[in-house]
Amino acid sequence: METTAIIGYVASSASVIAFGSQLHHTIKTQTTAGLSLRRTVFDVLSLALWIYYAARVEDIPLLIATTFELLASICVCFMICKNRIWIQVSVKDFTPPPSPPAELKSIIIDRFERRNSI
Repeated sequence: METTAIIGYVASSASVIAFGSQLHHTIKTQTTAGLSLRRTVFDVLSLALWIYYAARVEDIPLLIATTFELLASICVCFMICKNRIWIQVSVKDFTPPPSPPAELKSIIIDRFERRNSI
């Protein structure tokens, strides 16, 4: 096997492992708060173009790596969308807790005023 091909396979494997760990963490914690939807969408678009390019030049390591990364990016993109829709629904249905009666506030203030005056 040619040295350049070996380097390509090693680089592809490292790239897939790097993004795979992000996907694993996102699935495990079910949180996407720190991830940008815009960046993930651009990742999906750029990876799709890289797949097209790799297929045209018949670069197998690049094709394999970008295919796995594209699938992982699509999964992360769906998780971000799902979490944002769930957050919007839960915020829309949120009702604030009832405020305490005004009498309790005046009693607490009166106690503090008495302590300060002694």
